Amino acid sequence: MKVVIIGAGFGGMAAAIWLSEAGHEVELYEQAPAVRTSGNGVLLLPNGTGLLRELGVDLTGLGARMDSVDGLFRDGSLALRVHLSRIAARFDAPVLVGSRGRVAERLVARLPEGVLRLNMRCTGLEQGGGSNPVVVSFADGTEVKADVVIGADGQRSVVRTSLFGEDPAVYLGDATWHGITDLPGDFASGHAVHSVFGDEGICVMHPVGEGKVYWAFELPFSDGDVLPPGAVGDTRSLREEGSAVTNLRARFGHWTAPGLQRLLAAMRDEDVSVFPHIIHRELPQWGKGPSTLIGDAAHVVPPRVGMGLSQALEDAWVLSRTLAGSGDVEAQVRGYEQARIRRVRGMQKAARTLGRKTVPMPPWLLRRIGRLLPVTKFNLAQVKNSSNYLNNDLPAMAVQERP
Repeated sequence: MKVVIIGAGFGGMAAAIWLSEAGHEVELYEQAPAVRTSGNGVLLLPNGTGLLRELGVDLTGLGARMDSVDGLFRDGSLALRVHLSRIAARFDAPVLVGSRGRVAERLVARLPEGVLRLNMRCTGLEQGGGSNPVVVSFADGTEVKADVVIGADGQRSVVRTSLFGEDPAVYLGDATWHGITDLPGDFASGHAVHSVFGDEGICVMHPVGEGKVYWAFELPFSDGDVLPPGAVGDTRSLREEGSAVTNLRARFGHWTAPGLQRLLAAMRDEDVSVFPHIIHRELPQWGKGPSTLIGDAAHVVPPRVGMGLSQALEDAWVLSRTLAGSGDVEAQVRGYEQARIRRVRGMQKAARTLGRKTVPMPPWLLRRIGRLLPVTKFNLAQVKNSSNYLNNDLPAMAVQERP
């Protein structure tokens, strides 16, 4: 069977590897001149690291092991702690925070020779009826026929638009200003994520290895903003306030959580990029005919959920196992979608629930919750419930390879 995949992100590359291993003829199209191996930090939960192992990716040196998430108030006092080491032990797979680029490089190295085609911008597709193939069009005039088309082309997916019309993800009113900075010292060599919060916003700090720290500040956002808002109460135009780092220092410079002052001093404007928080409308199915979606093309959510990469790998795993089975291709594709939609709905609900539009919780209540509620068990359940892989949850027609 000929499978055409649009988009060489994590999900697209993983699908190309697994489907090629299953014996399909696979073509992976990417509009850029090279696969993007830049970017900031990524969280790999046990389903993510487990799936990378299934792909043959060596985890050695991929990132820093994370043993806990420490929820801190802006003065550094502890509100709650999630023991990631217990979650990792439960699933026999580590929790890592690493650089996006390093993960991408290792997936590129696993792609079969001749599968990847660069500088090919998809412009649309025409569904075939009955036994007729799908026809995929590209900007250079090329047309490619396929038995199955997979849209792995991100939140602005051309494949999604071709299938369902204009259906853009919507802004949620927040954004993450983030980057990776050299910050040698105790925190950068440790194994704890610090999630710091206060009235001014949220800051998350992750060691990623080699003396580097991935950091993210979550703040209000309006479409078109190019700088984070500065000090609270400052009503000047964003574009008049100076640099991104200047604004972040003005807003968070009085916070005393461990490592934060050193981070603010070390940050450079060239480290900073912005990721607006967006979410897709939930679809009852992700495709039509033998065409479907994976990754952000199907279910983009804000980075606060910390599951984007792992969920793209989940999509690719379920779809590749399902297409390795026998039977009607369209039924297989719909089976994949329903198996994944059941799991993704919980992630999307969590993304909406965690939105900063909700009423902020007073510190005394948050501290009490952290002491009384089993937050580690709650997070373990969230990871497991969002994962087909950890539950070996595959459609009936899929090839069941795991015990």
